[in-house]
Amino acid sequence: MKKVFIVLIVGLTILGSSLFLGNLFFSKEEGKETTTTSTTEELKPELFLDIEILAPNQEESQQETTINELYRGELDFQHADPTKPYLLTVQFIDKEKREFVGPDKQPLHLEKEIILGKEQGTVFLVVKGNKPMVAHIQRLNDVQVSASLKEK
Repeated sequence: MKKVFIVLIVGLTILGSSLFLGNLFFSKEEGKETTTTSTTEELKPELFLDIEILAPNQEESQQETTINELYRGELDFQHADPTKPYLLTVQFIDKEKREFVGPDKQPLHLEKEIILGKEQGTVFLVVKGNKPMVAHIQRLNDVQVSASLKEK
């Protein structure tokens, strides 16, 4: 009886080991046949404009510099109507005041309608671009930024 029990245990151990090793080898074959799916989408070059309206006694904005930042500047205003809308325009121009165009052949300019809410102060503006736009602007020569604030 003892011998039968030992033979049964040894037999089951051998059978289990062979099944485990067989499964291990076959699963590796299936693992090699993995397929990878990749989706790539063409990013359209874009510009973005972040603004902050500062009080006259406030020195600086609290915005941190980012990697995709193209321009950071200030526009001071006085005697403004706090309730009227104003048009903030930012243009990328060359030395002869000609406007640059983007990769899509559209002029590189941004417009944003804002309400100042104060009679005097500073508009702090940051122009950012996505990766294709930053790469395009870096290839341009003698780029200047023109920003204006006009009553609408």
